[in-house]
Amino acid sequence: MKIQKILIVEDDNKFRVLLRRLLEKRFRIDVIEAGNGIEGIEIYKRDSPDLIFLDISMPHMNGIEYLVKLRQEHEDLITPVVMLTCVSNKEVVEKLVKFDITDYIVKADFVIGLAERIYDIITKVKSS
Repeated sequence: MKIQKILIVEDDNKFRVLLRRLLEKRFRIDVIEAGNGIEGIEIYKRDSPDLIFLDISMPHMNGIEYLVKLRQEHEDLITPVVMLTCVSNKEVVEKLVKFDITDYIVKADFVIGLAERIYDIITKVKSS
């Protein structure tokens, strides 16, 4: 799968901008941003991204609600989803896996090794 366009759905503007800049500069990928889940649904419909980075905790519509709504509206959804979370405990990770996500990133680990982690994810998605 070729990745040309990524959607970041994240309410933390600083984190969103940092992730967007990394993706654009290091991976030369077009990035679309949404500040909340409601906006993210509309952008998904309009732009059909190849990969979604989705924050789990947002106002108006959290990441799980976003994913459920997206899958209800697009039953054949095959767009890979990478969840962004502040929590790394086992219960949260197990809950995320049940939603058939591609992967997840713990925000606390963001600065340390993020570029390498994203490279691994994009490589995995390309090969599927």
